[in-house]
Amino acid sequence: MALNPFSRPTKLMSFSSILLLLAMLMPLAKPQSPRETTVVLYLQDLASGPDATVVPITGIQGKPQSFTSFGTIFAVDDIITETPDKVSAQIGRAQGILVASSLSGSNVHVSMSLAFTNVEYNGSSLEIQGISRQFERYKEVSVVSGTGSFRYARGYATLETVFYDNKTSYSIIRCTVRLLPNSQ
Repeated sequence: MALNPFSRPTKLMSFSSILLLLAMLMPLAKPQSPRETTVVLYLQDLASGPDATVVPITGIQGKPQSFTSFGTIFAVDDIITETPDKVSAQIGRAQGILVASSLSGSNVHVSMSLAFTNVEYNGSSLEIQGISRQFERYKEVSVVSGTGSFRYARGYATLETVFYDNKTSYSIIRCTVRLLPNSQ
């Protein structure tokens, strides 16, 4: 009697061979990293004068209210623009609080909403939070959430002061946001 190549034992052997091959190849497979989205924004930050967008709201009694004075809390409502030029298109507001949170004065805790008003993302927001190491060129904070187009957002943002006028306390802060795709 001739052997039938399609008999049950042969099928079982070929199926188990495929499983064995897959098991051997699995460690070699590299997971696909999700595609990152990068958005660059500019915060127009003014810390003095009648039109200030960053103001101290409280601090430790008897201590100066400054970014390096532990316990000082600031309210923020910066204009967000597309480019560093302060007359470029406004695309939203950076609204939240900053807290001078280290005794040495080197760190500020950031809790801020990037609230978008431009056509593409109107009504959407990104929530950023973390320690801003004031004396470092690049400050990295977490993107912890979002709303609207950014619902379930996660990632990080780097903050870099690209311009500062000591006389007027006006600065331009580049905010580079890197987001992983949402996992809805």
